[in-house]
Amino acid sequence: MDSYNKIRVIGKGSYGEVWLVKHKRDKKQYVLKKMELKNASKRERRAAELEAKLLAKLKHPNIVSYKDSFETEEGYLYIAMGFCEGGDLYARLKEQKGQSLEERQVVEWFVQIAMALQYMHERNILHRDLKTQNIFLTKSKIIKVGDLGIARVLDNSSDMASTLIGTPYYMSPELFSNKPYNHKSDVWALGCCVYEMATLKHAFNAKDMNSLVYKILRGKMPLMPKIYSPELVNLIKAMLNQNPDKRPSVNRILRDPYIKKNIAIFLEGTKKSRQANSGNKRQPSPNRRRPSGSSDVSSSSSQRAASRSSERDAGRPPPASREPPKSVARNRRVEKEDVPDRPVVKEYESEPVESHGKPPSSPPKQRDNKSIFDRAKAVPKPRPLPPRPGKCC
Repeated sequence: MDSYNKIRVIGKGSYGEVWLVKHKRDKKQYVLKKMELKNASKRERRAAELEAKLLAKLKHPNIVSYKDSFETEEGYLYIAMGFCEGGDLYARLKEQKGQSLEERQVVEWFVQIAMALQYMHERNILHRDLKTQNIFLTKSKIIKVGDLGIARVLDNSSDMASTLIGTPYYMSPELFSNKPYNHKSDVWALGCCVYEMATLKHAFNAKDMNSLVYKILRGKMPLMPKIYSPELVNLIKAMLNQNPDKRPSVNRILRDPYIKKNIAIFLEGTKKSRQANSGNKRQPSPNRRRPSGSSDVSSSSSQRAASRSSERDAGRPPPASREPPKSVARNRRVEKEDVPDRPVVKEYESEPVESHGKPPSSPPKQRDNKSIFDRAKAVPKPRPLPPRPGKCC
């Protein structure tokens, strides 16, 4: 008890108390079941010890998780289990106040309970007290089957149990007839739970125990709900068959086409919800402030690219001047305003100016400013040719 802080009592019974506690180390909430073993009978002591061992072995998403178990010197056995915030299924159905559940919700819970039973039956474990008060819900409406105190581990799958135990409303006909039973008794209890989810009332109800036993043994099928599909109604009827051999196994139920179709719908909905949640987590909040010293890699890279682009464009002329004429005629007079940052040339050029408005790599050579007459004077006169031989002067 030193590892837990008690919060409040959430249940009491002949076995003891159930506390909501908080673990001191991981700060999570758990259900702590306290059972007095000092004055308990052998059967009660064995059931309590069996529940602790079973919970430690069973690990399934639809079975109440096991945390820890210990026995004190005062003769108390404590079992710490996972806490289901949604309460039990019986209380949840009472909250409906006569308003029927959607078929999708009924089938979803039906499948989860069946999957928990399948996991137990594959390990040759019978629940033997399946009822809506032993089925719990998490905050997200996930089923958790619990209270395995009277479960029995069979030596093999063909063994039969013969102990008369369980809750009368969910007990199968073979139990009242003192006949041996196996996994099909859990299937009967499952049918009673699904019928209760669909109609919000017990499949077999009476004012006293004798009347209840008579109704169950008589074999009269209770009235089936009319607002649900025939496939669901037929499955309930099959699970409540008087003959255990004619009841489907849990494996057979989960392979039913109607159930498989709904499982596919559930999985698709779960996949979409997960994708939506992951998408929301990836998008940063616009109001969220970044810590100091942190930088956004994408934004900084885009800023650097923009700055480099602006530096390249800084030396270019405006867009209008980027489309010069394709060729420039020879001997065109080049003025200062035509080509920026070039020396003024007042003479005619013999070479074309570079296109695209870019300054040339080297300035053109300037011609001599002497006049044509000065150049003619500077040219030396040609020497006279010598006379040809053989001719007279």
